[in-house]
Amino acid sequence: MTLFELLRDRAKNQSTMIASRSSRRVVTYRKFWSRIERGTARLKSEWNVEPGDTVAYWGLGHQDALMLYIATARCGARLLPLEHASLQQGSTAILREIPVKILLHDDDTVFAHPPAVPQLVNLSSLIATRCHHVPVIEEDAQRSSLITLSGDAKSGFHLQEKSLHQLSSAIVNNPVQEFRIAAALFDNDVFAPQVLSTLTAGGTIIFR
Repeated sequence: MTLFELLRDRAKNQSTMIASRSSRRVVTYRKFWSRIERGTARLKSEWNVEPGDTVAYWGLGHQDALMLYIATARCGARLLPLEHASLQQGSTAILREIPVKILLHDDDTVFAHPPAVPQLVNLSSLIATRCHHVPVIEEDAQRSSLITLSGDAKSGFHLQEKSLHQLSSAIVNNPVQEFRIAAALFDNDVFAPQVLSTLTAGGTIIFR
């Protein structure tokens, strides 16, 4: 069972369990999946994200960024997280090498110089209002869904792409029932072994 199938099943059969919470909101698994579907529809039908495209996230460990990743993966696209200062500072070179269809950013982000991307929108727009389109989605956990970068502009960035299937191989056998995001959400030692493991087990991701 893929994470897509697991979350859909939990939304139906264990709907009141808490998927994520922060100081602003508590999200049950039913709401979590509903917002992922809403985000998927907006990405595909309103923002024209197609399989193979890249979607960028500029921020730091936001609660909605987790939904953005899963919605992006459902579209067959890849998420490029720009969470660390070194990546944001090197974003001009990164976005030249990895063109993106749209960049979503935390609502409180202030850009000295906005990134040169086709579309630049607030992350809250992903789920702020319902999208009335119901696009056809072919979920494929084998498609590349996450791009991670390490290094810096001076020494060069190292790019790594992984599919949801590959990320799932890092899921631990005895996950915790709650995991707190201290800073970045998509770091290699956090996202798959901690975040995806906790979700797979029906636990709760705690955000600031």
